[in-house]
Amino acid sequence: MAIQQRAERTRQEILSSAARVFDRVGYERASLARIAGEARVTTGALVFHFATKSDLATAVCGRARAVTRITVESACLSMEGVGGTSIDKLVITTHALIRLFETDPTARAGERLARELQSTASGIEQECPWRREVERLVRYAAAEKALHPDADAAAVATLINYVITGVELEIRHPNARNDEPWSVEGSGLHHPAEERLRRIWELILPGLVHPTTRLLDTAGPSPDPGAGSAPTRQIPPKGRSATTS
Repeated sequence: MAIQQRAERTRQEILSSAARVFDRVGYERASLARIAGEARVTTGALVFHFATKSDLATAVCGRARAVTRITVESACLSMEGVGGTSIDKLVITTHALIRLFETDPTARAGERLARELQSTASGIEQECPWRREVERLVRYAAAEKALHPDADAAAVATLINYVITGVELEIRHPNARNDEPWSVEGSGLHHPAEERLRRIWELILPGLVHPTTRLLDTAGPSPDPGAGSAPTRQIPPKGRSATTS
């Protein structure tokens, strides 16, 4: 039993190390020797658990999908009993995703590997939990008539996918100047990527939401959906100011 436990701990450490290496350098530059060095095991020990780099990449993506699925499901569950529309859930889910990408190298590695290997590794090409959840929430928003009459649901889902991917790439390759309002030194923000997402939502929500739809105030950088009486705000038609209750 002790041997099996040590073997499982070694396997998990190899997976964590592989995720960090894939996140930093990508699939092509990540050698088994490099990953073994990160995990502080011999290459032979690594190959005992994962015969090829492709096997490692598939396992890392599987772990990334699992943690991402838990994140999006937990974000939606956190809204239970608070009220709000599927758009509220969509906003808070995207914030949860960005916090995950900022803090979890496995989640970031899964995103990078999916992009780099989407046409070459069949084991990597599985349904993405967060993209599936985005599409589901947009469909529900359309069914609730919470979307703007001129907004196409498929186009909205694609837009949100682009936003999340773009912010995730910005986390990986930050280029913000210190004088930008979301830069760490310029504003003291601990999560500049999430602040950037908040500003994007402020920009696009008026064009996505039906003029009569009332949204919970979940678009801030650190939403607290557990609060018993979350404030609401109405997204107005263009040219009119929002009302707050």
